[in-house]
Amino acid sequence: MTNNELDAAISRVRVSRDKGVQWLLAHIAADGEPVGAKERNGWGRVPWALAVAGEGEAAARVIAWAESSQLAHDGGFAPGPAFGSGRFGAYPLAHFAIGAWLTERFGTSLAAMDALRRMQDPATGGLPIGPVADRATDVYDLLSTAQVGLAAVITGQDDVADLAYRWVVDLIAQQPIGAEQCFYSFRRGPALVTEPAGQLAWLALTDFSKPRQSFYTPGMAAVFLSSYAQRRKQQEPLRLATRLLQFNVDGCAEQFQDPGSVQVCKFGWGAATMLVADPEGGWLRHVHAMGEWFIGNQHQDGAWAPSSFLSEQPGNIDKLVKTAEHVMEVNAILTALGTVRGRG
Repeated sequence: MTNNELDAAISRVRVSRDKGVQWLLAHIAADGEPVGAKERNGWGRVPWALAVAGEGEAAARVIAWAESSQLAHDGGFAPGPAFGSGRFGAYPLAHFAIGAWLTERFGTSLAAMDALRRMQDPATGGLPIGPVADRATDVYDLLSTAQVGLAAVITGQDDVADLAYRWVVDLIAQQPIGAEQCFYSFRRGPALVTEPAGQLAWLALTDFSKPRQSFYTPGMAAVFLSSYAQRRKQQEPLRLATRLLQFNVDGCAEQFQDPGSVQVCKFGWGAATMLVADPEGGWLRHVHAMGEWFIGNQHQDGAWAPSSFLSEQPGNIDKLVKTAEHVMEVNAILTALGTVRGRG
């Protein structure tokens, strides 16, 4: 890309991000309570998104509101709408820990990280899909483990990050030979889950040759791995991240072209973090393309919505979840493009 093309791309992505931010701000009360908070927790990532987009005051309001009524004494989410069923609960708590850190609520952030440390399996490093009190489940997933690993890198919790990295490395090593377009992202104890059943099947196995799959798992892993590589000054995490993102690169075109699916969003995030950590890796074209993908999927009012094949009539809580996520991801793309521009 020429400098002029890069500048134009940066401008377009910035407009998209700012439209998303305005939608978020319009759906947060003066006391910091996000829309739908009395029904369920769709707000875990909101402070993170606002903080990276330059809205620190609004992010701080949400954190303060959460501190006053939504957090348990152990640093996790309190029983009720904030905690919900506790299923996949490590994932939004890691979002909240990052948001609290970025708004300089370090005590709140570290308390959340302590809660996440207690959830983490000390033997494998994985984060469970069920609440920590439910030891009947020993199933751990990549999305939660990589997200917690990223939060640990950001907050300086090296012990948690190291364990999460070991879990991801082991998961990649366990992938079956001869299933090049299939990626398995769950483990039961130390073993790979290769025959997921019921509702877990779609989450635990992604077939990149087919449309409407859970295309986001390699991207989440790549974000953690690229961050971990910078923290530990190692090249192997970058090689693993490249290997994982190749699933998306080689996968079906419907990942990017299906108007009913936004499951590939984290590929853009992963490519953006890799462009920063591995500038010679050929990531710029993917980052630019994903910037346009986000713009193309954004609603006129600035919001983003979940995949329509999963949520036909999304409400404001659903839009809050997705808009906060996409604002953060679009900001990562903006940051990566800015890094390229600065490097000349």
